[in-house]
Amino acid sequence: MRSVVVKTLVAGMLATGLSACETMNMPDLTMPDFSMPDVFTSAPAQTVMLDEGYEFTLPEQPWADDDAIDVTQQVTASWKNISSNETETGTFQARLFLERDHVRIVMIDDLGRRAIDIDWTTDALSVQTADWLPKTLDARRMLADIIMVYWPLDVVRDALPGNMSIRETMGERMLRMDDSGRAYARIERPIRDVWQGVANLRNERFGYAITIRSQRTGSSS
Repeated sequence: MRSVVVKTLVAGMLATGLSACETMNMPDLTMPDFSMPDVFTSAPAQTVMLDEGYEFTLPEQPWADDDAIDVTQQVTASWKNISSNETETGTFQARLFLERDHVRIVMIDDLGRRAIDIDWTTDALSVQTADWLPKTLDARRMLADIIMVYWPLDVVRDALPGNMSIRETMGERMLRMDDSGRAYARIERPIRDVWQGVANLRNERFGYAITIRSQRTGSSS
């Protein structure tokens, strides 16, 4: 296995030398100085292409709960390099802040460089990506993955296209492509508090996996 340490933060995704979330450098949530931000207005609805013929529609309300969520994350991603047919891995640290009608996601590499910045409101979605990131890391796909893992079930179900379905059992979610019956993604989540602990997503369609270790800010591991 060839390991490629991607200098990044989600969303693709642990990392070396860090054993607990409280030891992480806290990503700064102030806006970065990236050039040419990728900004979309809220109308029409924003979509993420999951696969050909499968569009994930972002919720009109980025976050609908009155309770704010503030978490740090350590993320490890592994995927198959199509050219070399070898498995590659990437690591990053993340900060997520969610309040009603507003979501901020900041991802940094282990040098503290800001890799991805997502600022999502009811009015617009801004996705800013550092130019040194590999093209294989799709920030919009990563945002969709984060929503699939952490957002309430009814929100995810409404965001899925009509030809996909989701089923949830205790601590697990399964997404399927209904016209073929194939599994699209398998998700394992903490049961007691989804924002505290380890979550895993395996995308069966494209063969990548994400492990996310989350901790609410101000709490001990």
